[in-house]
Amino acid sequence: MEEQKALPHMVQPHDTLRLGLSSLKDQASVVHPVEAIQKSYPKNQEELKLGMLRNLYGSALPARMQLDRQILSKAGRLPGVPSSHLGLQSLTGELDDFGFESYIGFPEENETPGPDMHSLMEAKHKMALPPVTRSIL
Repeated sequence: MEEQKALPHMVQPHDTLRLGLSSLKDQASVVHPVEAIQKSYPKNQEELKLGMLRNLYGSALPARMQLDRQILSKAGRLPGVPSSHLGLQSLTGELDDFGFESYIGFPEENETPGPDMHSLMEAKHKMALPPVTRSIL
């Protein structure tokens, strides 16, 4: 089973001006067992596939596949510009899946503005807190 969510610990200071007032009650919730299984399903399937390939072809093929995955997952665009990761999607087979999220929920159709470039670059260079989306009040 996956870990159950408890009260979160404060890892870094809360930026009240950007995020608003915080409440630990809102962040603490219990995860349903089926939800935990659904979240861990792709990872479990990938491990089973790599184990099967390791048994059939040796350890070099799964190691090469993991290196390809790491290389393709690091390729991206500037902060603030969404990256499609087309190479990674073709490697993992996600291009063949057509789900609900494939045609609804594009970031460019979102009504709330995204994070500004200044806070994105600060977060990239570890100069400030992580980027935050600002809502229209």
